[in-house]
Amino acid sequence: MIKFFRRIRFDLMEKNKTGKYLKYAIGEIVLVVIGILIALQINNWNENRLNNKVLNTFLVNLKQELQGEQNILNSMIEWHSFKHHSMQYLLKMEGTNLYDPVADGKTSIPYFASNQDDAWHKGIPKVYDKDFIVYAFSRMHRAVMYPFPKSTIEELKSTGMYSEIDPLLKNKLRIYYITKENDFNGKVQILAMEFQASIAKDGFITTDTYKLDDPISLLKDNPKRIGLVKRMIRESGWTVLSAQRALESNNELIKLIEQEIAE
Repeated sequence: MIKFFRRIRFDLMEKNKTGKYLKYAIGEIVLVVIGILIALQINNWNENRLNNKVLNTFLVNLKQELQGEQNILNSMIEWHSFKHHSMQYLLKMEGTNLYDPVADGKTSIPYFASNQDDAWHKGIPKVYDKDFIVYAFSRMHRAVMYPFPKSTIEELKSTGMYSEIDPLLKNKLRIYYITKENDFNGKVQILAMEFQASIAKDGFITTDTYKLDDPISLLKDNPKRIGLVKRMIRESGWTVLSAQRALESNNELIKLIEQEIAE
């Protein structure tokens, strides 16, 4: 092909056809430019295809990560629902006023039966039950903080692929992660540690309550401990509500990610 064009140029120059040679030269330049543009377009197409493939891999991983978080959020709902209602029961057995979430501007928290192996499976008793009281006290200090995975979203940001995500999905992800950091901040655990420190002054920890004839006596005539219990009830209830909202956002994010992958 190169020899063919070279022969044409040579013939035109030999025959002193300058006008035709100029037209031919311009045409050849145009062909070269078109070839370069086509090559660039193919290169850009390949790069976009590879970028989309990499982005889709990240999105699939992010979807799986979010699906895994659903188990964590459901466990939090069960765990803190039990803490909320079991501590209300302790207040009831002590004879003091219960914590009123509605008066505090919050919603009443339903009791979710727990599927955890060490959970109390008989429901919240209606009358005095020492076994349940001991169990409720032993669970009080176990303010477990569940770790949420963030490896995929952090990798997306570090590789620069985060900017390639649809703006709506990106905004929803930003709100989701910020909200979780604000809502699940360990307040229940801090309050549980304060309660532990309070009863430690009497020589007890929460798992020692079975030694007492009446474990509720730890709360009798002790407004500070009752106040700590009420605060833990409030924070546990808030954790349940926050986990429920996070679960709704989680499901919405998964649907948006599936749409992004399909496109």
